[in-house]
Amino acid sequence: FEEIHGALYSEPCLICLEDIHVHAAPSVLMELFFCCGGFICKSCVRNLRESELGLDNCPLCREPLAVTSAADDAAQIMTLAKRGVFWAQREVGRFMIHGSEGFEKQAQTGLEWLKKAAAQDYPPALFELSTLHLDGLKSLLRMSQEKANELLLKAANLGYALANTKLAANYLQGDGFEKNPDEAYFRASVAFALDNT
Repeated sequence: FEEIHGALYSEPCLICLEDIHVHAAPSVLMELFFCCGGFICKSCVRNLRESELGLDNCPLCREPLAVTSAADDAAQIMTLAKRGVFWAQREVGRFMIHGSEGFEKQAQTGLEWLKKAAAQDYPPALFELSTLHLDGLKSLLRMSQEKANELLLKAANLGYALANTKLAANYLQGDGFEKNPDEAYFRASVAFALDNT
């Protein structure tokens, strides 16, 4: 995979300094903190939870991690999105499109946030946009198999496990792509290697 598409984007865990492939499978590989926008690897999260320190406060900014209201969470994530934090932009976009997690349904504004995250080559946002192009989004986004395929390929080639899983199924079934069992196997292998599922 890396020979064809280059090295996977990674950033160090801010506690153990091990590289995290932040775009591969974010929910599997790291813990995101809505307080400061930072993240650490799941191994460090597990170690903190098992230690006497616990995980009552953010290990990065020391803000309390107490359960807050949906409105407070929405305000925090919107602040991060406005600062340009790509994962927060994607979340705000998704939440606004669907009217969930304390956000009022505003499909047009949500689509704009999703596009901001995609413009930073954030694979989960590219994948989300691919799905929207495949299904259409009422009058805001017309259905386009070509655009959906382009975005799906880009997300997969940037190392997003879920996009590689979807691409494997598409190649296997000939859904939007020409049937190609070899490419299906390759993409399924890449997805497995990225998130072990």
